[in-house]
Amino acid sequence: MADLVGVASTALPSAQELEQIAKIRADCSAEIAALTCKAGDVVGDLRICRFIRSRHGDVKEAAEWFRDFLKWRLESGMDTQRQEVVGRSPDDFLEWYDKRRNPYLRICPFAGRNDEGNILWFVHTGLNDPASFVQHRQVSKEEDAKTINLVLEWTLWYLDVLSRREERIVYCVKVMDFKGLGGGGRKLPMFVPEFKAWLQGLITSMQKHYCEHDTLFLLLNTPWIFRTIFGLMKLLLTKRQMSKIRVLGDASTDEVRGALCQMVPKGLLHAEYGGPVQRLVGFLPADSPEAIEKWYQNRHTMAVEYAAPSPNDDPGDVAEVSAEPDICADAPFRSCENLVAERSNSCADARPPFTCF
Repeated sequence: MADLVGVASTALPSAQELEQIAKIRADCSAEIAALTCKAGDVVGDLRICRFIRSRHGDVKEAAEWFRDFLKWRLESGMDTQRQEVVGRSPDDFLEWYDKRRNPYLRICPFAGRNDEGNILWFVHTGLNDPASFVQHRQVSKEEDAKTINLVLEWTLWYLDVLSRREERIVYCVKVMDFKGLGGGGRKLPMFVPEFKAWLQGLITSMQKHYCEHDTLFLLLNTPWIFRTIFGLMKLLLTKRQMSKIRVLGDASTDEVRGALCQMVPKGLLHAEYGGPVQRLVGFLPADSPEAIEKWYQNRHTMAVEYAAPSPNDDPGDVAEVSAEPDICADAPFRSCENLVAERSNSCADARPPFTCF
């Protein structure tokens, strides 16, 4: 069975990395100044550290990626659009997502946290319907891409909250199920050019603008055709991303379910894998024809909904993690060692302070 140890380091930035982060921030000062939202999860030390580690310590390349990321935020509108999701609790976020997700893309972007504290995603690649995704819609594909980017925006914000609170870098573990791929009248992604192009653009954006938020991909029920798809994935993903992939096999077997439970507590597993959960938003069960028709009739008329600020500025997950009150404040640097000091009343033994806005 494949080794299920996460690839990404959970250590806070080292002294050397903090120097590299400061240099990247200085080199990108003009792009940072242009942003409306200079939040810690966007331009803080931990976010820049993800860029450095995704580029294997290549500071020049990390700086190029980070600069492109900052420019993209303005060009795409994500700089201000993020107000729709940032600050939401996991339950509130899933409620927001459930109303907007495309039923032909089977993604659950939050299913709890595993024993290591990483956020769990479930993606049912096998039940994606590329042809229907392209043909059956009254909302643009660009709007669907925006929704996915907002999902990632919330994820990186929430990872930043957890990481600073717990004094370590927290990641995502993504479980991907390929059962049913190309079945039930659904076409394979490679045979729907418009979907393939959309997906390629999304993956490229994800790997550059939201880099190093995953520590492991667990692949279930991979069919024979997966070899072809895996070849396509190698063209789209970086070597860093490829190193995080573990192919587990048939999820109906005790061996694979046992391996899956190493990374996903059984209490968080869907009934499909022997767990107690009956519904994971956007993953399983598949949407009924009536639910899909309701989405078709209503999605394009849906208004923007902004996150309501909590009285306690608390995203309120099971760990009771407190968010920073000035989520999008255009404020000067402030040391995150204060977060440590609040709990220990002393910074004498604290790790080197990292910086956030």
